[in-house]
Amino acid sequence: MADFALVIAQRSEHLYRLGRAAAEHVATAGAQDDPTAWLMQHMPVGTNCSLVTDLMDESYVRSNLPPIWLPATRRRLLQRRLTQQFRDMPYRAAVLSSSGSWRPPTRASLIGIGASERIGEWLAALAACHARVKGLWPMSALIALAIDQKAARRARTEFTLEVAEPAHLRPTLALVATAAGLRQVLVRGKTPLFSRLVLNVNQGSLSAPSVLAEARRTVQYLISQEWLSSADLPVATQLWLPFDDQQAQADLSNDPTLDLQLIEAVTDAYARLLPQLKSVAAQLQFFPQKFRSSWRAEQIARSSKIAGFTALALSGLWSAQLLSESLAKRSLAHEQLASASAINQQARQEALLAKGDLRQAGLTVATVQAWQQFIAMQADQFAAMQHIASALQAAPGVELQKIVWNLPRLQADTAGPAPALQVLPLQCPKAREQAVEIIAPAPATATATATAKPSAALLNLTAALPQGLSQRQALQLQNRLLAGLNAGGWSASLIKSAVNLDPAQAQVGKLGVAGVAGDRALEFCLLKAAP
Repeated sequence: MADFALVIAQRSEHLYRLGRAAAEHVATAGAQDDPTAWLMQHMPVGTNCSLVTDLMDESYVRSNLPPIWLPATRRRLLQRRLTQQFRDMPYRAAVLSSSGSWRPPTRASLIGIGASERIGEWLAALAACHARVKGLWPMSALIALAIDQKAARRARTEFTLEVAEPAHLRPTLALVATAAGLRQVLVRGKTPLFSRLVLNVNQGSLSAPSVLAEARRTVQYLISQEWLSSADLPVATQLWLPFDDQQAQADLSNDPTLDLQLIEAVTDAYARLLPQLKSVAAQLQFFPQKFRSSWRAEQIARSSKIAGFTALALSGLWSAQLLSESLAKRSLAHEQLASASAINQQARQEALLAKGDLRQAGLTVATVQAWQQFIAMQADQFAAMQHIASALQAAPGVELQKIVWNLPRLQADTAGPAPALQVLPLQCPKAREQAVEIIAPAPATATATATAKPSAALLNLTAALPQGLSQRQALQLQNRLLAGLNAGGWSASLIKSAVNLDPAQAQVGKLGVAGVAGDRALEFCLLKAAP
């Protein structure tokens, strides 16, 4: 949605549509037009609009400040001076002129805009159109941003001392012909310190000689009011007129008061100046602080909403990409498992067709058996991960920390005599102790039956319980997880308990304290028997 700017001139109002680098004139309202109906006709409902004043009823008062280092103290002093100077003007602001060094600013311009009833009438019309008003700025603020500070200055012929003030803070007098009249603005850097509007009496009042004569009178007034000093002469002057007059710049080359830098032909000054609203300073905002705070809060909320939707869309795209990659890897794993049987059959046929050294054929068979066992183990690991996930879902709050695998040594049948290696079976540490206590009294046949099947995989699982649980809650959650792990052909044993289960040791705790001192670490040992 495009933004709009409403210029309240001395005798009329002008509506412009703001683009990225230019402003387009929409309509001009006269004294007989109704503000609400006129805005409804030329501006969409609910759009953004900025107010700019080009009135004669503007007061600029020079104010000297002591060197105050704290910005808050300086701001309170300026507010008191504004209230004393412009008690009946609701639209007022204090503009500070930069000192050009590390010292605090000591020059300020107190600005008050009159015609508050007329501005309030147009604000009510904008409210009826549900327009969001960004703020109120004077035309002098836009002129200060638009003048060319890099224009070459005329060299002085007389001997003068070096001025410590930077060149970009030297005063510049800008004279701009607008629809309201001839606007004269004194600028230091990008800060307007003084401004006055001279109404156009007739067509000849905007000629170059008459404009320059008016500029000389303004310079004399600024010197008498101590806005300028004799060290600032000649004052850099820039003219924006509806026509181009190069002869005036040549005639005034030796003027001791004015340093005429350029005369630029500008037919519509408002269209040229209104794009500067994007970079106008906050100190030139003439609406009260409460109004500015509500507008900034609305802008922040809108920006946060856009940022939230953008982050949600990016996270959705990222999740979709991860899901696609996971599905591709899973399908690739299934294809590898499906092709393993075909590879095994092909290897067996090549081993049967082998001639010569039978040991070489036995090595080929051993390699095929190792690959077959590895593929089988991979399938068991995937099933084990699914088993652990289902057990953790039944015990909410448990934090999984580490999983350690231990696979048995691969045995291969070779043609030659194999070295006699003693391979220890995979057993859990605590499970081995329990076997001594429980299986030892049983008959020898039961022991042989229990140890007949070797172990296919050994898994150590380390987890942690929440700290805020009581002893009873922690024990219940631990038993629930142990019962979930003892399923699907897996034999789980508890190596390290989160709760002290020693019957010979007394239980110690504190009333009113959730949980006990120390960690809530758990360690399980899972054993899967070979099929």
